[in-house]
Amino acid sequence: MKRAILLGPQGSGKSTQSQLMADTLGVKKISSSGLLRQLIAEGGDLGKKIDKIMDEGSLIPDKLMIDLFFEELKKPEYKEGFLLDGFPRNLAQAKALDKEHQIDRVFNLEISDELAIERISGRRVCKNRHVFHIKYNPSRKVGICDLCDSQLLQRDDDVPGAVSKRLEIYRETTSKLLDYYKEQDKLVVFDGSGSIKEVSDMIVDYLTEHAG
Repeated sequence: MKRAILLGPQGSGKSTQSQLMADTLGVKKISSSGLLRQLIAEGGDLGKKIDKIMDEGSLIPDKLMIDLFFEELKKPEYKEGFLLDGFPRNLAQAKALDKEHQIDRVFNLEISDELAIERISGRRVCKNRHVFHIKYNPSRKVGICDLCDSQLLQRDDDVPGAVSKRLEIYRETTSKLLDYYKEQDKLVVFDGSGSIKEVSDMIVDYLTEHAG
């Protein structure tokens, strides 16, 4: 079980749990957000285009995401395995991935839309994209980033109405993706509604039991 995917809606704790999962599996993690942030930091036309799309709360086009991940997976550190976080997002991306790489397991962190809205709408982000949460991970000084001292704001697409719409789109898109991996007998579902530690313990227990 050295080539895996971690899925889950925004607010499921996917980004938090992905590094733990990668460490437990003994592989490197590749996250879509990490790849995109790297391109934005490097500047250039592509980085500026991605920055604009992300600021609008829109999804990155399929072809661009596929090309980015395939190029990253050519690096030697992923030869023995990897954990993909944030990719594939839909059936077209999954089928493209299957043509190039054999996936062993697909993990899905599932939570209710109500909990996802609570978690997402409480997020606050600074201009350098450092993320805090008013309930779960508050900054030391209200409204100020601990890391760069810039102002923390709620993104327009993190207000409850926008989150609800985004989750609706996610469910519609991901249902086919989950069915695809379920038919391949690769899908494992975790309940992501617990605390970070509760979910972490559940994941580690499963991976330890099914190691190899």
